[in-house]
Amino acid sequence: MKLTVLVPALAGLLFAGSALANTQVEVTTPYVAQLIDGKPINPALLDKTSSFPLTAGNHQLVIAFEGNYSSRNEIKLVTAEPLVINFTAADNQKLVLDYKKPRNETEAKQFIKDQKVTLKDKVSGQTVTSEQFVMPKVEGFQLTRDYQQELINMDKAFNQPKSVAVSSAAVIAAASAPVQVAPSKAQSNPEALTQLQNWYNKADTETRKAFQIWVIQQQ
Repeated sequence: MKLTVLVPALAGLLFAGSALANTQVEVTTPYVAQLIDGKPINPALLDKTSSFPLTAGNHQLVIAFEGNYSSRNEIKLVTAEPLVINFTAADNQKLVLDYKKPRNETEAKQFIKDQKVTLKDKVSGQTVTSEQFVMPKVEGFQLTRDYQQELINMDKAFNQPKSVAVSSAAVIAAASAPVQVAPSKAQSNPEALTQLQNWYNKADTETRKAFQIWVIQQQ
């Protein structure tokens, strides 16, 4: 008798567990996922598509435009400040970014002025309502950026800590203030430095050259 009751109960638990993350969001180049629900993403350098499982409910996706339109003779990189997308996902959705993908450097530079992106269900084709904003630009050379901390300072983070209270004036001042990074700063964050080195080692020759030029231009 106990076994008869236990089997359906276990089956119900297994079904519930399989339904916890039956929704996913797909991010394709030139966009790269930076944060999902406040947690940093470490995408493989050469992946063209990254899919991330989600549960039904509220989510926050932070993506960055990293367009590479280089040729053998010329390096052309187009980047933009991260785009934050707040949305609510339903069960069994396959969400994708819908936008007019730039074909060249000129179109990319025009596109990042507004970053007109919508979130759509790949199966139904319906647009998912979302709230979007572009993160403020941080001046000065940045080896790495803590996007989650920046969002917390702006009072716009996923699961925003209640103890954090920052005025809008302070946020604007902090975002516009130049940031100077001392040479020894990288050593204070060995994990970030190791991650950067791993990505660099995995990159091909052209990508390494592009990165080197970008670093020089930021100095």
